[in-house]
Amino acid sequence: MRYLAGHALANRQRIYPWSGSGSSRFHEMHYDGSFEVPVPKERVYDFVMNPSKITSIFPDVQDFKIIDENNFSLKAKVGISFIKGMMDVRMTIVERRPPTFAKMKAKGNGLSSSVELENTFTMEDAQGGSGTVVKWGADAKIGGLMASVGSRLIDAAAQKYVAEIIGSLKEKLASS
Repeated sequence: MRYLAGHALANRQRIYPWSGSGSSRFHEMHYDGSFEVPVPKERVYDFVMNPSKITSIFPDVQDFKIIDENNFSLKAKVGISFIKGMMDVRMTIVERRPPTFAKMKAKGNGLSSSVELENTFTMEDAQGGSGTVVKWGADAKIGGLMASVGSRLIDAAAQKYVAEIIGSLKEKLASS
């Protein structure tokens, strides 16, 4: 069973000459994995689709607001190397297939940086019907000041955040 796998995409940093007044650097990453929890997939799906619950797995969330059934926002403390502070994040549920699939997108701004994230959750019955296998994937694009710190620092920080978030999700689902 794979818990966490990740890598930066082949073209780690690309120059996008059409963005803004000059060129900007973006760092693109992909992470995916799976884990098993002893709860039915309907409960996993309900947890993932509940903004109050899903935002509870993110580290250092300071504020959270539900905008409507598909949109919510949060403020979180983030940091990579010497760049630390608050980021405003808006999350949108873009696809629902109860109780087996969910897809969300997020856009964050702050610290002279931007983050775009697309994540998916696929829920399948575990062998023997004793729980659910949760397969997850995340694609991120980081731009601005945070993208300037270098691939190794970004990858290390991203892996730390992903491990924390997925670990928290697994723990909260197992205890629900």
